[in-house]
Amino acid sequence: MKKWWMFSICIVLIVAAAVPVRAAAASHPLFVHVIVAFQQQVDEQAVTTLQGNVTKRFDVIPAVAATVPITAVELLRRWPGVDYVQQDTTVAIDRQVIDWGVEKTKASVMHPQGVTGKGVKIAILDTGVDPSHPDLRVAGGVCLLSSCPHSYQDDNGHGTHVAGIIAAKDNEIGTVGVAPDASIYAVKVLDRYGEGNVSAVLSGIEWAIEHDIDIINLSLAAPEDAPALKAAIQKAYESGVLVVAAAGNNGYANGAGDTVEYPAKYDSAIAVAAVNKENVRLPYSATGPAIEVAAPGEDVYSTVPVALDRDGVRDGYTRMSGTSMAAPFVSGVLALYKQQYPERTNLELRQMLRGRALDLGAAGKDPWYGYGLVQAVSNQAPELTVKLLSVKKGEVAFSVTPTGNAVKGYRVYRNGKRLETLQTAATYTDYVVKGIYEYEFASIRNDGTESALSAPITVNVPDPDYKDLSASAWYMPEIVYLSSQGIVSGYNNGTIQPYQTITRAEVAVMLGRALHLDGTKRATVFRDVSSSDFASGYIQAAYEHGLIAGYPDGTFRPQQPITRAETAIMLSRAYPLPDGSSMMFKDVTTRVTGHEAIAKLAAARITEGYPDGTFRPYQFVKRLEFFVFTARAANERFR
Repeated sequence: MKKWWMFSICIVLIVAAAVPVRAAAASHPLFVHVIVAFQQQVDEQAVTTLQGNVTKRFDVIPAVAATVPITAVELLRRWPGVDYVQQDTTVAIDRQVIDWGVEKTKASVMHPQGVTGKGVKIAILDTGVDPSHPDLRVAGGVCLLSSCPHSYQDDNGHGTHVAGIIAAKDNEIGTVGVAPDASIYAVKVLDRYGEGNVSAVLSGIEWAIEHDIDIINLSLAAPEDAPALKAAIQKAYESGVLVVAAAGNNGYANGAGDTVEYPAKYDSAIAVAAVNKENVRLPYSATGPAIEVAAPGEDVYSTVPVALDRDGVRDGYTRMSGTSMAAPFVSGVLALYKQQYPERTNLELRQMLRGRALDLGAAGKDPWYGYGLVQAVSNQAPELTVKLLSVKKGEVAFSVTPTGNAVKGYRVYRNGKRLETLQTAATYTDYVVKGIYEYEFASIRNDGTESALSAPITVNVPDPDYKDLSASAWYMPEIVYLSSQGIVSGYNNGTIQPYQTITRAEVAVMLGRALHLDGTKRATVFRDVSSSDFASGYIQAAYEHGLIAGYPDGTFRPQQPITRAETAIMLSRAYPLPDGSSMMFKDVTTRVTGHEAIAKLAAARITEGYPDGTFRPYQFVKRLEFFVFTARAANERFR
């Protein structure tokens, strides 16, 4: 197709050069469908000036679908602001090479536990879905073809079969999907013949992003790269969407070569290969380095519209084979993950998919099976031994011991949310307010994959119980750490008041407690701090240790709020911090008092300043800010 297209361009250009200009303009040029991508902003005039017509403007990337004279394609490519022009090529379902799969992926183990994909939104970009099928519950959808007489109704059967694999209802009829309670959306981008254009798929991805879809299933393939499609899938992935794609059915029986098709070949998509009941690759399943996981793909029993059921039993169910059937198994399993761990990002869920996979073929990731057969629950033995050591004043301590040689560290999850990227210490300590928490640990192998999670450990933490400190607050661990060390005690009414400004006297008390200074009330060198003042002992001790100097008029001004610059000065005197550059922040110059101390805080990763690149040295400090700064200065675990 590509060679023919280029040949046609050459013929037209030669003929155009041989006739008068007026005659050429009066002729009817051959039009082609293209996608025009722009470097920054869409310029529709680039198309219309060359006698073209814009048929669709995309929001997901700066591009349009258009029909243009074939003679204008090269001019359009050179138009100022145009990034590239590609032919709007055809994508199609992988033809069938014509349910054990749910059990094979261990999805059935999760259903009795209430893990059924509930609340997870999956867009099926395909031939549509039959909304009247009794075994399917379609949450909504759209048809993005040029003609949709029956909306997103499936007039091919392929999309309905894919939908059943993902979410056929658990209703004692027909079959059960991997995630029977997931919300499926029918996005019709392929026609009754299972074919469509890249522009329709682009529109489908755009629709999915706009409708906050969690997972996109692409059981379709094209042999050629389409840069606009790649950019759209990347945009979806960056938006937090998981994109699952069939690897294609054009593999060789001997498994040689790189035969993965697009869009599965893109890094932002999860490329899925197909296996049979014996966990053996299907002879036609595509192979190559892009293969990420494998899934059941042979003789899969699922739903089809009754009118299109041609297997001899018109009951709305049939068997199909191919990587098109394998991809929805992965989409369904990801829906189970998403329900279990709603706080995890799409990157984390993708990592879990790899880590839980049952290794097949050559050890480790290989071009036939990727990381292995997709699994809803890992059948691998945990590679960590985790024990709860103690719970005291909000400090929760665990011992963590690797049980495999391939383990380089571990990650920690609290109530399903990841706390740490990589830990290597034999003891892990968390700091939380009063509540009940569930901890899980996952080993990180040398190849970067995440293993099966350890068995959940439920921990009941009785204190501290600060009324205005939530367990979801980003600064909660730092405050609880200071509380466990006796540095912070809160107010008599049971609050911590994190958003109140902190006074100079309160700072002196906190630093004095942190450094174990003598806090006995006594006379001070400052004329505005009497021996009866609650902070007098710590203020005098801080002065004697060179942490504070007071003002030239002999006062300390204990009730005055402390500034960010003053905080930096006190912390840099109290803790050994590395030197840093005074030019870290655009509002901190050598003329700013405390600029060297501010640079030290930045060099020690105690502060990164504000998003606009400022530090705001003269701004008063809230209590939570001082708590966080102090915790980071005292304990590198918080940096």
